[in-house]
Amino acid sequence: MELAIPEFQFRFMPRLGHIIYPGNFHPVGVQKDAQAMVDRVVSERGAPEPGAGGRWLVVGGSGGFGSGARVALGAGLGAHTLSASFDAEPQPGSNNKIRRIGSPGYHRNLALDRGLAALGLRARSIRADAFSPDDRNRVYEAIERDLGGPLDGIVWALAAPRAVDVRTGRTVASALRPCGREVRVKTFSGKDPAKGEPPRVTGVDIPPGTPEEAVSTIFVMGGHIVETWVRELLGRNLLARGATVLTISYRGNVLNEGIYRKGLIGLAKADLEFTTKALDAVLADAVGGRALAVEGPAVVTEASGGIPGVPLYMALAMDVLGERYEDPLASMRRLFDEKLAGEAPVVDDEGLVRMDDRELEPAVLDELVRRFEALREGDAFDEALYDRFMAAYARTRGFGVEGVDYEAPFDVDAVCRP
Repeated sequence: MELAIPEFQFRFMPRLGHIIYPGNFHPVGVQKDAQAMVDRVVSERGAPEPGAGGRWLVVGGSGGFGSGARVALGAGLGAHTLSASFDAEPQPGSNNKIRRIGSPGYHRNLALDRGLAALGLRARSIRADAFSPDDRNRVYEAIERDLGGPLDGIVWALAAPRAVDVRTGRTVASALRPCGREVRVKTFSGKDPAKGEPPRVTGVDIPPGTPEEAVSTIFVMGGHIVETWVRELLGRNLLARGATVLTISYRGNVLNEGIYRKGLIGLAKADLEFTTKALDAVLADAVGGRALAVEGPAVVTEASGGIPGVPLYMALAMDVLGERYEDPLASMRRLFDEKLAGEAPVVDDEGLVRMDDRELEPAVLDELVRRFEALREGDAFDEALYDRFMAAYARTRGFGVEGVDYEAPFDVDAVCRP
C-alpha cells in the first residue's frame, strides 16, 4: 500500500485551554529527522569507538530527551544502547491510515536503531510498559541478550500520561492541574490564514486538582517506579560497578510554576527528585554507583502542544535565548560532555544537575518576564514567533524535514519494516 501525507494536520482546542491536537505524522520525515540527529553528532565528532561509552538503558528513549540522550551516548560517546518505550506499533490491518503506520516514537526508535547500528554499536528498541512486571522482565532479558552485560547507566526520560496500578488493576492518569487554587494560564490561539486572522493571546482558567488526582499524578510521574526498576536490576546483577542513574525532569520558573512546580506535576517531580537522592545512597552502597536528578530546559517535543501555556512560553523562550536555545539533543550532549565529564558532576546547592541554567539566567528570565507581562489577552501574537514554534512542533511529527518530498507517496510496508 502506498500513502501520501502532504501536510501536518492539527487543530487548537479552546475548551481544553487552546492545546494543540495533532491529527497525523509523517513516518519518512520522523525517520529522516532521527537519522539527522546521528549524522549531526558524527559530522562534528567523527565516528565513535564502539563500546567506549559502556552499556546504557534509556527508559522513554523515543521521546525528546530520551532520543537526544540515546544519540549523545551512542553517536557521541560510543555507548551501546537499549531503548524501552511504550509506543504504538503499526497495525497493518487497520482502516485508519495513521494507526496503520503506528506512531512517531515507533519510527524514531526504528531509525535510531539503524543509524546507531551502522556505527558498529549495539542498538535495540523494545516496546515495554514501564509499569508492567512482565514487560520489565522482557527488558531485563534484552539487556543480557542484546547488550551482553550489566548496565553502566540508565537515563530515565519517561513521561507517561497514565499507567495501570498492578496492585488494583485500575488505570490511573496524571493531571496537569494546579495544586490548591485555580490558575489562569496565558497562551495563544491558532491563526486562520483563510480569514486573515492572526494568532491571538488568550487565557484559560485551570481549576485545582483533587487529592485523588494528586495521588495518581505522583504514581504515574513520581519516583516509585524508578526505584522499582533500580531494585529489580540490582537483584538481577544488571548494574555494573559505578553505574549511573539519571532522572530527567523540569522545574520551570515563575512564568509557568502554576502548572509545573506548584502544580500536581510539581508534586510528582519533587517525589522523583527525592527518590533519586535516596537511590544515590542505595547505588553507592550496592555498586559504588550514583543517581542524579537532571533538571532539563524547556524544549519543543511531541508533548509541547498538549500542555496549556507551553506553546506561548516556548515561542518566547526560543526567541529570547536565540542561538543559545538548545533542542533535546544539544541539551543531552552538553549534559554528558560538560556536566558529567569531570571527576565529579557539576551540580547546584541541592545536588541537581541544572540543564535549565541558561533559561534561568537573570537576564534571560527578566526578559522573558518583561515580554510575557506585556502580552494582553485579545492582542495579536507575533506571527513570526508563532510560526517558528509551530514549525518546531511539526518537526516532532516528521514535517518540515529536509530531503522529504511530502507530495510523494511512500510504501507503508517498507517504511514500517524493522
